[in-house]
Amino acid sequence: MSDLVLSERRASMMVLTLNRPKERNPLDQGSSEALRAALRAAFADDAVRSVGITGAGDAFCAGGDLRQMARFSQIPVEEAYAWPQAIVALHKDMLDAPKPVVAAVNGPAFAGGMGLAGMCDIIIAGRAASFAMPEVKLGLFPMIIVAHLARAIPRKLLLEMMMTGDPIDADEAYRIGFANRVCEQDELDNMLAEYATKFERVSPLALRLGRKSFALLSDMPASQALDAAQFFNLPFFLGSDLREGVDAFFNKRKPQWIPEGEQSND
Repeated sequence: MSDLVLSERRASMMVLTLNRPKERNPLDQGSSEALRAALRAAFADDAVRSVGITGAGDAFCAGGDLRQMARFSQIPVEEAYAWPQAIVALHKDMLDAPKPVVAAVNGPAFAGGMGLAGMCDIIIAGRAASFAMPEVKLGLFPMIIVAHLARAIPRKLLLEMMMTGDPIDADEAYRIGFANRVCEQDELDNMLAEYATKFERVSPLALRLGRKSFALLSDMPASQALDAAQFFNLPFFLGSDLREGVDAFFNKRKPQWIPEGEQSND
C-alpha cells in the first residue's frame, strides 16, 4: 500500500489518512490512485463496516498540486485533459461506495479537498476546519467537484463560493448543511469512533442498497421516485436481514447480520 495514504483499522472502521502533511495533503494523480486502492481494500473487507478519511498534519486536503498545474500550459492538450482522470475516477468510485464514508476534516479543505469531503456521506468538522474553492483566484474554476457539491450545498451558496473563492469556517459549513457535526479538534477521533459504533449496529445490506437507492431516488422526479422505491424495496423484503432484524427486535437481542455473500431467500 502506498505511503501517500495510511490505513489504520479502528474496531470496525478503516481510517484512511492522506499523508503528505508538508504539502498539505494535495489531491493529485498519485494520491487519488492511492486513495482509490485503499478504499477498494476497505470496501472488500467484510470486517470493515465503515470508512473514515482525514489528513495528516494541520490540513485535511489543500486540493490539486499547484506545482504540477503550473506546467499545464507547456504540456500537450491530451496530457492536460488526462491529468484529472484519477480524481474523476475517485469521484465515480464514491458514487457507488458500498459502505458509509465519513470525512473527519481536521483543517483546511480547499478546492479538490472540499470535493473530497463532499463526496463522503458524513462530514465531521473540527474547529480548525475551513472550506473554500479558491480556483477563480488562480485562473481556474472548480469543475469536477460540482458533481458532488451541487448535491450537498444550496445552489446559490455554492455558486457564490465558487465565484468568489471565499472560505467558510466549520460553523458556517454546519449552518448551510454541508457539515453534519462540528467538534473540538481533540474530539475528531472520538466522533469517528462514535460513527463506527453506529454503523456496526445496522444492517450492512440496508446501508449498501439504501445508499445506492437514495442517490438514484433523489435525482428522480417525485412520481418516478415513488414507483422506483416500490421496486427497490424488494431486495430488503426478500433478503434475510429483515427477518433477522425483526426477530431481534421482538426478542430484545442484538441482530446478528449475515455477510451478504452468505444470504439466501429461503
